[in-house]
Amino acid sequence: MTETTVFISKATKRNWDKLKNSGNDRLTRRANKSRSQKTIVPDSYVMAGSLPRFVEELRQQNYPINDLIFSLCALKVEHNKVNEANVKRFFEEYKSYQRLNLEVPRQILKNRFDDWIGFVYQSLTAEGHRILTGLYYTSPVIVDEMLSDVELFGPQRFLDPCCGSGIFLMKVQGARLEQLYGIDNDPLAVMIAKANLMVKFNESEVYPHIYQLDFLLHAASALAGLKFDYIITNPPWGSEKRKHHNSEVIASHEQSTLFFTESFNYLNNDGVLHFLMPTSVLKIKVHSDFRHFIANRTCLDVIKCYHERFKGVFTDFISMKVQNKTMNGKQSYIVKTAHNEVIRKIWQVQDDDFCAIPLLNDRTEAILDKAERMRHDDLTHSQWALGIITGNNAKVLKDRPRKGLEPIFTGKDIRPYGLKKASRYIKYNRVDFQQCAKDEFYRAKEKLVYKFVSSSLCFTYDDKQRLFLNSANILIPKVDGMSIKTVLAFLNSALFNFLYAKRFNDIKILKGNLSALPFPKITPKQDKELTALVDRALSGDISAEDEINELVFSLYELNQEEIRMIETP
Repeated sequence: MTETTVFISKATKRNWDKLKNSGNDRLTRRANKSRSQKTIVPDSYVMAGSLPRFVEELRQQNYPINDLIFSLCALKVEHNKVNEANVKRFFEEYKSYQRLNLEVPRQILKNRFDDWIGFVYQSLTAEGHRILTGLYYTSPVIVDEMLSDVELFGPQRFLDPCCGSGIFLMKVQGARLEQLYGIDNDPLAVMIAKANLMVKFNESEVYPHIYQLDFLLHAASALAGLKFDYIITNPPWGSEKRKHHNSEVIASHEQSTLFFTESFNYLNNDGVLHFLMPTSVLKIKVHSDFRHFIANRTCLDVIKCYHERFKGVFTDFISMKVQNKTMNGKQSYIVKTAHNEVIRKIWQVQDDDFCAIPLLNDRTEAILDKAERMRHDDLTHSQWALGIITGNNAKVLKDRPRKGLEPIFTGKDIRPYGLKKASRYIKYNRVDFQQCAKDEFYRAKEKLVYKFVSSSLCFTYDDKQRLFLNSANILIPKVDGMSIKTVLAFLNSALFNFLYAKRFNDIKILKGNLSALPFPKITPKQDKELTALVDRALSGDISAEDEINELVFSLYELNQEEIRMIETP
């Protein structure tokens, strides 16, 4: 077993080769989190109060994870009077594992209906393996919400194509074991799911229909032409290149969209498909094909927006529910808040893509509409660049200035109209870096830089050809009738922060989102006035920011009081 084939991606391997670095000193670096050994306890997944303490005891023992999970499954199966034939088949299937002498607290062991072994597995699994396998289990609260209107009748079937340890399957109301199907490519998760279902349906003579395979490549071999009335899951997220069973290599698709479209092929007429997905599928241009698929092939029912995030994952998410039935003409769907409040119905737009705006009330809509009517130009004609990716910050960045080094700034160093004092220094040698934009961006006579991960727009101005790491992005704007400093005024303004938050609600400041913001037509006099105000703000005059906000609002025929009324609970 080699490190390069098992633990790192091809892209990372290419970057290491470029850096002439084996990567052995970077097991836990953020630059390659797929090799991180950090563990994260999924506190939203805790059921029994003694479970976290039990996990800590297991962590101290440092048992082999395969044997540990098998032993816990064996104890759960034996303790809960599972059908003897199924127990025998389970032990035969996993006879290669070693049984450990474990003592599990009775409070935990007697719990037939909770996925406590899945909690143990996730808590003891290194971050790198979790990233590679998509091992971010779903909160039971979210599972209950997604299954709230699901109850199986008669011959209906339910499929979870990314079942993990089986939490969705365990919570389906009215189900018999023979109606439930699950697929996952993680052998330990599959083992846990089988044990969980055997215990819940302990009198059933049916052995669980849980299969260890890659759903996107080999689902047909397990499902053998079956169709399902419900397909509900939390699929893996993140971009990936891979071969599909009926196509050539698919480049850089969001994995959740691949699972969604493939799963739809196994849905009965009028069947329901309900997935958790990153919000990016609603917004990013690269996912437009997926949105066209939704608009043209499905009947979109509900999109629910969540404000919380999975622990260790910095991505907003939604649940999307569709049906397999043909719609004639335009169709509507419902958007819900995290508290299940129905905000509005949204109509399919003319180009067969569906509208992907976040939750809006009437006042907010009115402001967004008014700002949009004032649109004269935007940032689509501008130049963009990423900060430097060194490939090994600990080695390349220095804490003190030395001869041959120059300051380099991070996203955290950026504040509106200013930069903190540099705390890192670097020797600028392009060939040594993993990724690097063209010199013309870093050394531009004038440029704007902004935080990439931020809860608000945070831009500043640079005319000193300074360097930035990749937590900061570079913008050289081209907006009709505006100087670069005037563009800065708009981007830092309270109005643009409001527009961005209400339209996109992202924790990342994305190029595509920024390009959608509407800039108004202004006169040369107004451009000159805003430029002068920005000069004052850059020099530290805080009062200039208030004047900028007032002027920007007036250019859209708005006032700040309208925003305050919306933002005040």
